[in-house]
Amino acid sequence: MPGGWNYQAYLTPYDTYIFYRAMNSEDNYFYIPLAVATQVVNGTNYRFLAIAEPKDTNGTPFFSLIEIYKPLNGEAQITNITAIDQNL
Repeated sequence: MPGGWNYQAYLTPYDTYIFYRAMNSEDNYFYIPLAVATQVVNGTNYRFLAIAEPKDTNGTPFFSLIEIYKPLNGEAQITNITAIDQNL
């Protein structure tokens, strides 16, 4: 349904492709996608739940919510990355 969110129990190969293409420019963390929700608009919005592993060995891993937009024509791009508070 256009405009509604579709939550998936698993990542498809295409979801994984979109995630890593968009995350290619992230320098400070390695991100590992765990789950995804999609929303069909004029293109597709993605919300990924991911683990953020710091590239610096002194950092602590944390969960993050990564929002990506993939237009109908063009490359996927990160629109927002939000760290999920571990102290909730």
